[in-house]
Amino acid sequence: MVGYPLDFIKTRMQISYKKQGAIRQGISIIQEEGFRSLYRGLSAQLVSSVIGGSIYFTSYELARRQFIKMNNFTEHQYLPYYQTFLSGSFAVKIIKQTRKGIIGDIAAIPLEYVKILTQKQQIKKGTHSAQGPFKILYNIIKDQVGGSKLQIIRDGVGCGFFFLSQSVVLQYFTPKGLTRHDASQIGILFSSISAGVGYWVIGYPIDIIKTRYQVTNENISSITRSIYSQGGVMSFYKGFKITIARSVLVNIFALHVYENTRRIAYKYL
Repeated sequence: MVGYPLDFIKTRMQISYKKQGAIRQGISIIQEEGFRSLYRGLSAQLVSSVIGGSIYFTSYELARRQFIKMNNFTEHQYLPYYQTFLSGSFAVKIIKQTRKGIIGDIAAIPLEYVKILTQKQQIKKGTHSAQGPFKILYNIIKDQVGGSKLQIIRDGVGCGFFFLSQSVVLQYFTPKGLTRHDASQIGILFSSISAGVGYWVIGYPIDIIKTRYQVTNENISSITRSIYSQGGVMSFYKGFKITIARSVLVNIFALHVYENTRRIAYKYL
C-alpha cells in the first residue's frame, strides 16, 4: 500500500508518449482525477502481492536448500553467486516436471494485467466511476492474458538479480567465517536496498515493453521500435527513477521481515 501510488505513476509514464517527469505526472493525475485515483486497482495488487510474495520466498528457500545439499554446506552458509542467481531465477518454477511451470507468474500474470488496465483508465473527477479490477479480471479470463511471456522473462531475470544483489551485500556485512544469520541489521537494510535496485536494472526495459503490449496488444517488435524512436536506449528506462524509489521502499520492509522471520523460524521451529 505504501508504494502503490508510485507504481500507478510509473505505469502512466510507461504508456504515455509524452516526456513528463514523475512529479509532474503525479500532480497531473491528482488534479484531473483526484488523489484517490492513485489507489485505483489496489485490490488486485494486494492479492497479487500476498500470493506472489509467499510463493517467491518459499520457492527460493526450496531451491536454495537443494544447492546446499548438493554442495554439502551447512544450512546458513552463503551459496556461490551463480547458484544464488539460479535459485532466484528458478524460485518460481514448479518443482515437478513441466514445460511452462512458473508458479508465481501463473497467479500473478492475470492480476498484473488487471492492475495495468485499471491504472490505464483516466476518469475525470465528477464523472462516472472506473471499471473495477475484478470486472476487468473476468473479461481477461474470457479473452487472453497479454504479455505473459515478457513477464516470465522479466521475473526470471529480475528475481535472479534480486536475490543475488541481496546476498552479495548481506555477505559484505557478515563477519568473516560466520553465516548470514550473523549479518547485522544495517546489513539487512543495505542488502534490501540493493535487491530492490538489482531487480529492475536489467528487467525494466522488458517491463516497459510488457506494459505497452498489455495496453495496446500491438506486435512486440513494433512496440520496441516505437519506444526506441522516442529517445533511444534511455526511452526504455522511462519512469525508472520512481520505480526504484518504490522498489527500495517496499523491499526495505519485505526483506527485513523475511530475514528476521527466517532467523526466528530456524531458532524456535
